[in-house]
Amino acid sequence: MNSAMYINIFTVIVGVVMGVLLFSGVLFENMDVTQRMIFGTIFMGYGIYRYVHVRSKRKQMKREREIERIKRAQEDLIKSQHKD
Repeated sequence: MNSAMYINIFTVIVGVVMGVLLFSGVLFENMDVTQRMIFGTIFMGYGIYRYVHVRSKRKQMKREREIERIKRAQEDLIKSQHKD
C-alpha cells in the first residue's frame, strides 16, 4: 500500500470516531443536541464514504495488478511458442 492509502484509512478512522463521539455526546456536550447529532451524522457518513472509496480503490489496484500479471504471462507464452 502506498502512503495515500494510509492517509485515507486514517481519515476513515478519524471521521467515524469523531462522528460517534459527537453523536454520543462525549465531545461538545454543551452544544445543542440537534447540531451535535447533525455533525455526528455528517462525520460518520464521511467516514463511511471514505471507507467505501478506499475499498473500491484497493479492489481496482488488485484488478490492475492481476491484469498486468495475465498480460505478462500471455507475452511469455507467446514468446515461448515462437521459439519452438
